Amino acid sequence: MKNNFQNYYQAVEYLESLFNLPQDDYFIKKTGRKIFLQRLKYLLKLLGNPQLGFKYIHIGGTSGKGSVATMIHSVLTEAGYNAGLFTSPFCTTSIEKIKVGNLLISPNDFVKIVERLKPAVDLCYQKSPWGHPSYFEIFTAIAFLYFKQKKCDYVVLEVGLGGRFDATNVIPPPKITVINLIDFDHTDVLGKTLKQIAKEKAAIIKPKTIFFTTKQSNSVLKILKTTCQKNRAEFNLISDFSQSYKLGLLGKHQQKNAALVVAVCQKLDIKKDKILTGLKKAQLPCRLEIIQRKPLVILDGAHNLSKLKTTADFIKNLTYRKLYLIIALTNERNPKEIFGQIESLADHIFFTRYQARVKKCYPPKLLAKKLKSKKPNEIFLDAKMALAKAKKLAKSNDLILITGSLYLAGELRNNWRSEKKILQQRTT
Repeated sequence: MKNNFQNYYQAVEYLESLFNLPQDDYFIKKTGRKIFLQRLKYLLKLLGNPQLGFKYIHIGGTSGKGSVATMIHSVLTEAGYNAGLFTSPFCTTSIEKIKVGNLLISPNDFVKIVERLKPAVDLCYQKSPWGHPSYFEIFTAIAFLYFKQKKCDYVVLEVGLGGRFDATNVIPPPKITVINLIDFDHTDVLGKTLKQIAKEKAAIIKPKTIFFTTKQSNSVLKILKTTCQKNRAEFNLISDFSQSYKLGLLGKHQQKNAALVVAVCQKLDIKKDKILTGLKKAQLPCRLEIIQRKPLVILDGAHNLSKLKTTADFIKNLTYRKLYLIIALTNERNPKEIFGQIESLADHIFFTRYQARVKKCYPPKLLAKKLKSKKPNEIFLDAKMALAKAKKLAKSNDLILITGSLYLAGELRNNWRSEKKILQQRTT
């Protein structure tokens, strides 16, 4: 592979360009969503069903599923297992979604697998009754092929969206299923009530499996318990958060995530010292990530109400003079609802956008209008210009917080941790 990673960028471009082909959209289609699993199964069959043969840990929920997945994978790796990890979305570059052990998939392996996939995708496009697979479905297939290539024992799989018709739900019954906190998110797809959302997410609970969840609303717990009873799955509720753990991830909320991880790993008979070391080593970019000091710069991918509440609670416990807030949002969300708490803490706000094409961005001018903030604010279509202005204004004892979108946080992270460096080192 050339040092400029040209082949890798071309592979990414191919995957992302599939968005320009018109087809029924997972995010707006109201009926017959099962086609999204059927078309992925069609592709996987052409590839020899690479999803078979692993011990899976399947992780869903609205908030914290990426953190829990990352911590469980870290513990499994520390315990000596050859463990794969698939998460979404990525922060700065595509290979961040797929990891085995301590290394991300190599750009070279990524290119080879995409080239292997292309004829199968063409065949799906021409002959499948359900059309060609989506970007996320193809990416899920890439992960399965890589985990098969690396002969993984365990695969930790984070649900992309919902559960019932998510691409990751093509797997056979997992060793353990985890559903973290369920809250309002993607209501246009999953439903307007917590009960509707919980039913969609509970659909990853498969017969005769082991299930874990965390303390949450009684209505949600009732649905999760009922689903377990119907499937004769073992139900485990983690509600004791009295123990404090040394973690690589910041925020008090991570202690609850850690309690869930510890319970899962104990069920897998992993020794306590390996669990504790794995928790300390777990790292996840753009989740309350302190990327610079003086001024303090925090990258945070929080993008829904419960996640932004966690971010606001974290910020309230910091000591700083002024808060410079840089925000962007995906197009389908409610700015006032999501940014209400964090806006009240800000001294200066920069409304901007991310450049990723995989998700429509909330127009910055409309974002400012909807939020109706009376704080000093500016609008930039280039997020890098917003960051440059914030850094120019900020003193050494100020705080710059970049939040509202993982795409925004990941793009700006390039200023400290370049995409090329991630590709070279295969670590985030």
